[in-house]
Amino acid sequence: MPDGPPFELFGASHLWTLGLIAAIGILLPLAVRRLRPSAAGAVAVALALLMLGQEVADLTVQFRHRGPSVHLLPLHLCSLALFITAWALVSRRPRVFEVAYFWAFAGTTQALLTPDLAAGFPAPGYLFFFAGHGLVVIGVLYGVIALGLRPVPRSIWRVTLITLALAAVIFGINAWLGTNFLYLMAKPPGPSLLDWFGPWPWYWIGLLLVGLVSFGLLYLPFLLLDLARRPRHGQR
Repeated sequence: MPDGPPFELFGASHLWTLGLIAAIGILLPLAVRRLRPSAAGAVAVALALLMLGQEVADLTVQFRHRGPSVHLLPLHLCSLALFITAWALVSRRPRVFEVAYFWAFAGTTQALLTPDLAAGFPAPGYLFFFAGHGLVVIGVLYGVIALGLRPVPRSIWRVTLITLALAAVIFGINAWLGTNFLYLMAKPPGPSLLDWFGPWPWYWIGLLLVGLVSFGLLYLPFLLLDLARRPRHGQR
């Protein structure tokens, strides 16, 4: 018996869910920043705990449903982004946040737009998927707007190298366990960006190029902000 109706890409439920995540991600940090700036740290810790609690609950439900499985290891990029984002919110370390920022907006947003789901709302899998991925995006937006965290130019290369090193490690784990973390061994079964990049393993090249371009575009708002704040020639 299915947990819910079939998932419909960009159907009503999907669009409403994306809209809700975007609204919370923008309105929550703005409200804290303008109304209760003294509570910014406490709210950040609460978001981090909510992320970790959601992940534990999701893994617990999957464990009860599927039993022990190496596929439950939290080694997909979005799961790793969740832990990194929670760490960044609590520690407020710029080097940690830059990883969360690029992983969230270059990776997690893609998962939100083209989720690998069979059942739609209100199936538990649907709710856990969007809660976990949505909290990552909300947490990163909170870091930027409420906590003033941001990447710097060197962040692009640091996060690129970290991501490539992670992919090499995960590839070894996949080969050992027969898993498909980071989708390094095969494309997702549903529609995704990887469908545009050819068969395995050639889609790795397309994914790398898109990642680099995405990182550059994601840094662009901060570059423009820095340029706008720079004193003009002849001004002090």
